[in-house]
Amino acid sequence: MKNLLLILPILFFSTVYGQESNDTLTYVKTEIIVPDGCSTKSKYEILECNGFSAQWLYLKQEMIDQGVDKQLFSQLEQQFKYSRKSDLKFKSQDQDFEGFQYKMKNGTTRILGFGKVDGQWLILNLGFENRPKNNSDLSEFEKNFIEL
Repeated sequence: MKNLLLILPILFFSTVYGQESNDTLTYVKTEIIVPDGCSTKSKYEILECNGFSAQWLYLKQEMIDQGVDKQLFSQLEQQFKYSRKSDLKFKSQDQDFEGFQYKMKNGTTRILGFGKVDGQWLILNLGFENRPKNNSDLSEFEKNFIEL
């Protein structure tokens, strides 16, 4: 059963399945308008938006108490082909998040973060074509998910 709990979220993060077109994303209690030309998979995942991607997974308190968040981080990290990893603290919807920034072998950047937005625990998986160094490197759309 525990393995099933770990496999399901990984399937959630995978991009193997067909894409949908959505006008809005639902990020906890916030509705976010998807910019023109961006491709979504669901109301909870944007696959490509000018070099940016975002996926998030909601977790219940019981899952946190059982350490599922740490197991998910580890499993996701095992799928990454990265050359460098560093600790990262950031904000999402004005809430504190902690996680890691990965310099991927293909030159892109991936950020995995864990925190709480509007009382909801979540893991945030962000991809960037170019590593953002500060908030001025982020688009208004990207700032819905992360501020450095």
